[in-house]
Amino acid sequence: MKPAILGGAPAFEPPLAFARPTTEDPRRVLTMMEHSLASGMLTNGPLVRHLEERAADHFGARYCVAVASCTLGLTLVIQALDVKGPVALPSFTFSATAHAIRWNGLPPAFADCDPASWTLRPQDVAFGAELIIGVHVSGVPCDVTGLETLAATTGAALIFDAAHGAGSLVDIGEGPVPLGRFGRAEVFSLTPTKVLSGAEGGLVVTDDADLAAQLRIARDYGNPGDYDTRFAGLNARLSEFHAALALASLDHLEARVSHRNRVADHYREVLGDLPGIRFQQVPLGARSSYKDFTILLEGEAFGASRDTVVRALRAEGIDTRPYYSPPVHRQIAYREVATPELPVTDQLAARVISLPMWSHLPLEAVERIGDAMDRIHNHADEVGHTG
Repeated sequence: MKPAILGGAPAFEPPLAFARPTTEDPRRVLTMMEHSLASGMLTNGPLVRHLEERAADHFGARYCVAVASCTLGLTLVIQALDVKGPVALPSFTFSATAHAIRWNGLPPAFADCDPASWTLRPQDVAFGAELIIGVHVSGVPCDVTGLETLAATTGAALIFDAAHGAGSLVDIGEGPVPLGRFGRAEVFSLTPTKVLSGAEGGLVVTDDADLAAQLRIARDYGNPGDYDTRFAGLNARLSEFHAALALASLDHLEARVSHRNRVADHYREVLGDLPGIRFQQVPLGARSSYKDFTILLEGEAFGASRDTVVRALRAEGIDTRPYYSPPVHRQIAYREVATPELPVTDQLAARVISLPMWSHLPLEAVERIGDAMDRIHNHADEVGHTG
């Protein structure tokens, strides 16, 4: 059977969405909102405090500060740490990681990443960094203990962009534990495509009492309550509505991550025998939240280039994303930053395809995606001439 790009029937009609949020029971959310609506306390109210308490308990940390977005959370944490020198971060990440550095007027120092896990390693960090930002790419935990050792040795501050990390686990010698207790702080995202979602918002998780206290002031313009602002903060308050959604989502986090892992395992089953396809590796003893499921396509072995395969999948009704292509150091906003060669990052960015992944994606859809990939591979020569 021919692939759709050569006249065959598409795998999905209507097309299959790349991401689709798993929505909450509206009656439950509205019930939680009743007190907030009646009191008129619509931001930083009791639901926000309840979310902070439950999230801190879930992540195994002393404090959680809810903010309006993960990007704002990162920005305010960097401001609070008051570092002056270079900030090391992987280039293979979403641009928001770098944006938080730039909004603080600091120089980013882009680093390469591990060819297996696609995450930052201690040996990737250039000497002289005053702040290191590890990123749990697609929910795969980076080397948290190795980076903590490096930070302690060099005196650098260490934080984690854990936008994808809710539901991920890492083994630090005591069995799997949730992300959220490493570095000075970890910052999680609550946007619609995340496994833990409040529609929008972010969570800063930390064991540092002083940092948590400063962040609570920073998210309200730097105003501790007397309108005599202590520093230039931001409006980064989280609304009660977003907190209600996040609280409901937290109840289902484990079930959703478990399903995403089943989907990821099934992807490996249906795609694993095709030549030229490699997978992001999850470290031994760890668990990924699988915010995304991304494959690495070696075009010569598969028979068609990454961009050709993306075009053929689109004809099949399968939406994809090239996360992260281009990598941040090659994006227009950061091209002027002096950066050494990052060969692993460039190779990944040229070959990655993120496939559909949701918390309620049917396994049958994965089988149809696998069948479409098989047909594209079997007709790769013809498909390659359709551009």
